[in-house]
Order: sequence, then C-alpha cells, then structure tokens
Amino acid sequence: MGLTSNVQNMMGIVTVQIEGFFTERFINLCRINNVKIWDIRNVVKGIVRFKINIYEFKKLKKIAKKTKCKVTIKDKKGIYFFLFKYRKRKLIFILISLVIFFSILFSTYIWNIEVEGNEYIDTDKIITKLKESGMYIGKNKIGLDKKEVVNALRTKVDDISWAGIDIDGTKAIIKIVEKTKLDGKNVQNSSIGNVVAQKSGIITKIVPENGTAKFKIGSYIEAGTIGIEGTIYSKYIDPIKVSAKGILRVDCEYELVKEYRYEEIKREYQNKNLYTIGIGINSKENMLNYLNKSKKYDITKYSKEINLFGFKLSFDLYKCSEYKEINVTRTKEELIEIARKEAEEYILNEIKNNTTDGVLKHNEPMITEIEDGISVTTKFVINEEVGKFIEGE
Repeated sequence: MGLTSNVQNMMGIVTVQIEGFFTERFINLCRINNVKIWDIRNVVKGIVRFKINIYEFKKLKKIAKKTKCKVTIKDKKGIYFFLFKYRKRKLIFILISLVIFFSILFSTYIWNIEVEGNEYIDTDKIITKLKESGMYIGKNKIGLDKKEVVNALRTKVDDISWAGIDIDGTKAIIKIVEKTKLDGKNVQNSSIGNVVAQKSGIITKIVPENGTAKFKIGSYIEAGTIGIEGTIYSKYIDPIKVSAKGILRVDCEYELVKEYRYEEIKREYQNKNLYTIGIGINSKENMLNYLNKSKKYDITKYSKEINLFGFKLSFDLYKCSEYKEINVTRTKEELIEIARKEAEEYILNEIKNNTTDGVLKHNEPMITEIEDGISVTTKFVINEEVGKFIEGE
C-alpha cells in the first residue's frame, strides 16, 4: 500500500530553486511526468522556486538534464530530515518511540470529565454518582458500555430526566436534562412573570398559588403557552402584576414508531478482538491493516492528536471486533413480541425516569403491514409537572 500525499509531505518537503534559460519547459515537463510541485514563483528572470516532497525530488535529475537547468535546495523540513540530523543519537529515537507508545496508550483512558446541562443538580454530585456507575477519571474507554453507565446514573440521581455521554479524545462530556422542578430557581417571588407549560398535553391539575389560571382541567395546552398568568384580577381594583406560582400537571403523549422486517441480516460477534495502529494526517486515516479480508470486523477507533510541522497528526488505536452476518427470518407474531419488549425497555429507560410520581399509561401497539415487514406504533401517556416560571410581563 503506497503512502498518501499527506504522509509523503509530512515525511519531508524540499524548497527547490532552478536556474536556466528553459525554466518554463522544466515546469511543463514536471507536469507531463506527473511530478507534483506547488508554490511555484519567479524570483527573477531565469530563476524559479517551488516546493516538492522528497519522494518526488529524485525525478528532477532527468528533467534538469534535458532542460540544462541548475537545481539547488534552498530549504528542507519534515520528519525525514529531523531523523537524519539526529540519526547517531539512538537515545532520541528510543524516547520518541516511547512518547508515541505512551501517547497511544494513555489516549485510551478518560482523563477529564465535564458535565453540561445541569442547573440545580450539583456537578460534584453527578461526578460522584458517575463513578459509582462505572465511569471515572482513569477509566479505560475500550469496552466501556455508555448505555449501561447512563442507566445506572439516572437510577442514582432521580432529578435527571435524560443523560448522554460523548467521548472526545480523552475527555468525557456528560450531557444531562434535568426534570422540570418548581423551586426557588423557577419561582422568583421578587420577579414578575408567568408559569408556562414546557410540554403539550391535557391538563389534569392546575392550582394557582399566586396568579390566575388561564385554563381549566381537561383543557389541552400547547408547549410554550402561559398556564398560570402572573396577574391577579379583581372587580374592585385594577389588575396587579405578581410572580406567578402554582402547580401545572398534564398528560403528555409520547409515540414510538419502529419498523421490523421478516428477514433481517444480523451481526453475530465471535468474541475475537484484534488491535492495530495507524496514523491520521489532517483527518485522513492511514491504518496498518493486517485484517483477514475474508472476515468482517466492527472497528472502533481511539485517537491522540498533536500538531507537527503544520500538520494535524493523530496516533490511532483500532479495536476490531470480528463478526459474522447471519440471515434471520421471523414470523409476524415474533416481530410483535420483539416490538412489545423493545417498547417496555423504552418505557423503563427513556420515559419512566421523566415522571415525578411514577404515573404511566400506555396503549396496545398498533400494527401496520408494510413491504417485507410491519410497522409498530406504541403510544405512551405520562402525567407530568410541566409548569416553569418565566420572568416577564
């Protein structure tokens, strides 16, 4: 497998100066012979400079002989020249190899954790519970089950409505959505404002502790609509602006739609993992590939990035999990059973944690025939506290 142009340029670039009467012919011959040169500029008449990588430089000898031009090297940079300069100092090569090895090794661990999206839940509390859930500073990313960590975290911190984990290099970013909470943060007694619905649904409870209810129980309210207005009305005095406060609960409807096929190609993992390394140049991957071409692999990449000689260089570690593709044929009844189980899992992992009192209703799934399978629609209704204080008249 040949080296890419990015790898060649990173290995070494030479600034060449040519002198003679036929410099234009020299440049044209380079193009005709597919010799890649760039940054071409005329210094004075009869003198031209350009850049070329070291792998192409030897091709200039024949062209220079044809055009009777003098070739001079004015500048050179890159890994090749750096290593050549220190070729007798073996300790440097050993140190560089160790740095690369440990950079790749340490890039497979989590060294920083950031939490985003929390307003009233303490960050230290989230990080502590995260550690109990299986993610902490110094944790190896290889084999980390993010879904399992998220589920454990939401079980340990009741005020988290949704959580997700993004891995960026050696940094783990925990993104959370907090449950709607009527507390001192949402209800500011010193501020004028309204209680606004954060989700749409049928109102099951609306109790204005301060202000005026704009809807009745059983009414439908849209998200973003004022449920409790920050105004007190009276027959005897003019309306008074207040800081709205109260309870607004609605039945929120969720819908899960998923298609299932009678025939499906599934991956059957063989519990065989191979590891290989590679180098990325300006986001272009160059993996040392010794995998068996007759087999299939699910590849996960872990990277450590640095800037070197103006190039964005990454040292990559690849985890290659071998699998086989198998054809699975199911009946309609089997697909419906799978749909039911996935709906139950969706309730437990995605919806049930959003409720504040555990009230949850869901209908029987609706089955629709489609080409080569079925479409299953499951509707869920959850009773939630959706009121949030929004400052403003």
